[in-house]
Amino acid sequence: MMKIILALFFLTFSANSYSDQNSPKLEDLFDDLYNVQDISQQNKIVSNIWTEWMKIDNPESQKIMDMVPYFFQTRNYDEAIEALTYVIEQEPNFSEAYNKRATFYFMMGDFENSMKDIKTTLALEPRHFGALDGMSRILISYKKYDQAFKVYEEMIKLMPNDVTLHMKMDRLNNLIYDDA
Repeated sequence: MMKIILALFFLTFSANSYSDQNSPKLEDLFDDLYNVQDISQQNKIVSNIWTEWMKIDNPESQKIMDMVPYFFQTRNYDEAIEALTYVIEQEPNFSEAYNKRATFYFMMGDFENSMKDIKTTLALEPRHFGALDGMSRILISYKKYDQAFKVYEEMIKLMPNDVTLHMKMDRLNNLIYDDA
């Protein structure tokens, strides 16, 4: 059934359009994220950024992006990668399709393809804190702690008051000094 639904989405070819990282709302949201002190406000801003990143002017691509939670819920990673690959073919400048595909590759343990998609995501949207976090997780799994810490330092430039990020950096520091 799902393949039939996806096939219907794939039938329509559409031109590239404005996508997630080009939203005019993002500049203000990132300014707010940088300055926010309250954790609940920060979470709201982060949620609003994700909402903007998930939007695309292409209706077929948007339908597929709207299905991403379903793919997570059903753990249908192969089909998710297939669907996101289609979106990427239609919308090669849509950073969030690469980011979501990177996440599914990561969940499958395919860190090489995940890292490739993360790098493309960051080339399109250098402020993508989700991609940066995924990159740091892969680097940590490879025990490249110093590189992972540098990625966290990039994230802290975006969200200096993020308590969770500070905790991740503290844990990583512990790993660095335990291995030294």
